[in-house]
Amino acid sequence: MDHNKIISVIVPVYNVEKYLPECMDSIIGQTYRDLEILLIDDGSTDNSGRICDEYAGKDNRVKVIHQSNGGAASARNAGLKLAAGEYLALVDSDDYLERDAYEYMLGILEKYHADVVQCGFRNIYKDHAEDKSGMNELTEFHVKAYLERYTVDWTCGLAWDKLFRRKIFKDIFYETGHRIDDEFFTYQGVMNAGKIVYSPKITYNYRQRASSVMQDFAAKEKMLLDRLDYTEKRRKNVSEKYPELKRIFDYSMLDSLLVWSRDSAATEKVMTEIRRQTGDYVAKNGYWKYGISFGWEIWKLLHTSPQKLLQKKQPAAEESSKENYFE
Repeated sequence: MDHNKIISVIVPVYNVEKYLPECMDSIIGQTYRDLEILLIDDGSTDNSGRICDEYAGKDNRVKVIHQSNGGAASARNAGLKLAAGEYLALVDSDDYLERDAYEYMLGILEKYHADVVQCGFRNIYKDHAEDKSGMNELTEFHVKAYLERYTVDWTCGLAWDKLFRRKIFKDIFYETGHRIDDEFFTYQGVMNAGKIVYSPKITYNYRQRASSVMQDFAAKEKMLLDRLDYTEKRRKNVSEKYPELKRIFDYSMLDSLLVWSRDSAATEKVMTEIRRQTGDYVAKNGYWKYGISFGWEIWKLLHTSPQKLLQKKQPAAEESSKENYFE
């Protein structure tokens, strides 16, 4: 392995003083040493900014930017503009890495001449952990086969479980203003990749926090609107570059629209957007492309008033107890 190749590690930081030291210790303690560690302090009001500066004082691989609060996407974009490494990794500042994460992932990239490697991760709760590996063995994908997986595997859209060649994200940045960020970003780089490799090896520890699951109604509505937005944009962009994938992305979008129309967090605003996207599709493709039964569900979605659709929503699932989640 060529240990002169730099991995740029971007870490957006906002009010995570409780978790930042564990995150940073896991990065600077990596067995692969050639790292450029970019800490973007996004207007923290606790001691996070000071902690960032302390790590920069101890390790010359660490660079800190302090900026006014603009959200995680804005912070990641600041890091992307600075990143000078041949490889790119993104880490959330309340999570932490396995010690050999980057040595292993870079070894896979070089061995298989890939542009992206995705690994398994571990959900970390207060009292237990759950390993999350989508497949049981190392698997190679060419870009079109991997893009298809976006329609069935939500982990494809994550950024923090992957190592990328920086070049595939040339002139690509995060969209700001969303509660969901990675889904608007990662697929754009993947479309420029040649080969993607999946490994079930656990390299990342994803801390489960109550703020992520115990959301108020407005936050849940915003999450649904974000899903509608990225699904539409991804379908359009992937289909334009790879027309042979249009059919599978069309079906996936329609199926998602039907599911989200029954979501307990769907509001009249969400339902209006669902019906707009469905109507745009039907105007160009008709109802029956995927069979009579599926077409009938689409017809009912478009010809039932939003008020009646809202009455048929699935009841909200009981939220998990906060006891097992970190603050």
